[in-house]
Amino acid sequence: MLVPLKQLFLILVGVAIGAAINYLGDQLPRKRRLSHPLCSHCLNPISPTRWVSLTSFFVGHCRCGNKTSLRSIIVELFFAMLLPLIDKLTPTNTHFIVLSLLCALFFLIMVIDIEHKLVLNSVVIPTTFIAFFYGMLTNNQDISKVLLIGTAGYMMMLLVFFGGKLYSKLMIKNVDLSSDVVAFGMGDVRLGGIIGLATGWPGLPQALVVTIISSGIVAITIRMSRNYKPITMLPFSPFVIVGTLIAILFR
Repeated sequence: MLVPLKQLFLILVGVAIGAAINYLGDQLPRKRRLSHPLCSHCLNPISPTRWVSLTSFFVGHCRCGNKTSLRSIIVELFFAMLLPLIDKLTPTNTHFIVLSLLCALFFLIMVIDIEHKLVLNSVVIPTTFIAFFYGMLTNNQDISKVLLIGTAGYMMMLLVFFGGKLYSKLMIKNVDLSSDVVAFGMGDVRLGGIIGLATGWPGLPQALVVTIISSGIVAITIRMSRNYKPITMLPFSPFVIVGTLIAILFR
């Protein structure tokens, strides 16, 4: 009887975490601060009964007719399934709490990057501390080794950053685009450090290999599509985070 109750509790907590990610994903890119949840269409305050997107099926949408976004529902359902999985894969409650928080921050970064093409320092900084703590907790290494691997991840992404700047300059010259175009930002570079802190060694190269392969497959698919444009900017953080989670969860 206790196991089903625990699973139900984890599912409900997962939904609540997903709702928090949705709230922060909407608030931080626009206002860079926390405030009362507002409807994205009419900007009126959202009632507490609709703070969780899944409850909109029961209490209805906003009076202006604005419907709950598909992203909000997907995030809440995903975390409802993810938390029981994390519980099975982690040996202690401390591991469970830290990894759950790390995953929540990772998905917040993904949501903001996909929708706004931003990797905010206000999210990266706490993620760095949690990743460091997780690395210390799981990799059984001293502080110097964890920091060294984190630095290695940062430096690897920094090389990609300079390569991206060179690529952008060449494409801007050839395609006559604005010099404001950024192929790879410093936020992505900081994610490299987070990868190293969280995965340790040999998790870092494993995460990077998955990142490179997955991003390459998506880029080739877009390149071969009929609607391809000469410059198509892809948010890079989802590939980095997927590679990191695979290295962490399936080591």
